[in-house]
Amino acid sequence: MTDNQVPFYRSYLLHNKNVFLDKLSELSDTELHMLNIETKAALQDARHEFDVLENKNSPEAGPIFRRMKLAGYFQAAIKLEMEAQ
Repeated sequence: MTDNQVPFYRSYLLHNKNVFLDKLSELSDTELHMLNIETKAALQDARHEFDVLENKNSPEAGPIFRRMKLAGYFQAAIKLEMEAQ
């Protein structure tokens, strides 16, 4: 993997800016709170979409599961960052 490639679960697009999981401490309070809101909403939406799928092994389930996983990683990291402040 090259330096330019970041695993999907380590970056999040916030207002046309890539936010990296290991760089949350560099965000302003406003950016961190906005990221918190967006990832909570994304996690809730993805969970709902996944819950209503009849076949959890279908091709449609994969991208939804990845969105849940991504939002979950960021929610955990945001919680830790907010506790550290």
